[in-house]
Amino acid sequence: APFNVVNPFTVWLFVVFISGISFIGYVLMKLIGVRKGMGLTGLLGGLASSTALTLSFIQRSRSNPELSRPFALAIIIAWTVMFARVAILVIAINRPLANLILLPLAVPIVAGLVCCFFLVNRGNTPEKTDVAFVNPFELWPAFTFAVLFTLILILSKTAQMYLGSKGIYITSLISGLADVDAITLSLTQLSLPQGGLELAQAGRAILLAAAANTLLKGVLVLLTGAQGLRRAILPGFLAMTVTTLLVALVV
Repeated sequence: APFNVVNPFTVWLFVVFISGISFIGYVLMKLIGVRKGMGLTGLLGGLASSTALTLSFIQRSRSNPELSRPFALAIIIAWTVMFARVAILVIAINRPLANLILLPLAVPIVAGLVCCFFLVNRGNTPEKTDVAFVNPFELWPAFTFAVLFTLILILSKTAQMYLGSKGIYITSLISGLADVDAITLSLTQLSLPQGGLELAQAGRAILLAAAANTLLKGVLVLLTGAQGLRRAILPGFLAMTVTTLLVALVV
C-alpha cells in the first residue's frame, strides 16, 4: 500500500539532511556576505535555494538592468549547483542509483559551466547583491518540506502501483516544478531494494524533475526579468533544459 512507504524516522532524517545542506549555504552567505562577486553568490545561493536566488535576481534585474549579465551568471551557477545537490543526495542514500545517474547528471552540469565561462568576464560586478533567504532550520520550512516529501512519497508509490512508469514520470514532472529535493529523495528511497521501483525508472524520473524545475525558473526569467537578463540567460537555460531532457531519454 502507498502508506507503507512512509517511515516517520526516515522523513525526519531527510528533513535534517536537506536542512543541513541548505543551512551550510545560508550560514556561508551570512558570514562571507554576498558582495564577494557573482560567482560565489551563485554557488552559495545554489546551496541555499536556487529558486530563491533566481526570483531575487529577476526582481533586481528590473531595477538594475545594466547588471543583467552578472545576475545571469549567478543564476546559471545556482542552477548548476542544484544538479550537483541532486547528485550528492543520491550518492548519500542509494549508491546503485548514483552509479546509474551520475554521468547523465554531469551533462547539464557541464552545459551550465560552459555557459558560465562565457558569462564570467562580461558585465560589471554589483556593489550590493542582497538575496533574501529563509533560514532552513526555522520550524516552518522544515515542516513544509516534511509534508511535501511525505505527500510526494505517497503520490509516487500510488502512481507506480496504478499507472506504472508513466505515473512516476508525471508525478516527477509536476513535483519537480515545486521542489527537486523532495522528489529526488522520494525516488531514491523508493528505488532501494525494499521500495520496488526500478533504478532506471527512478533515474529517469529524477532527471525529468530537475528538467521541470529548471524549465520553470527559466520561464520565470523570460517572462518577468529585464530584457538584458532574458537575453543573457537564454543560451544557458536552453542548454541545461534540453541536455537534461535528452539524457533522461537514454538512462
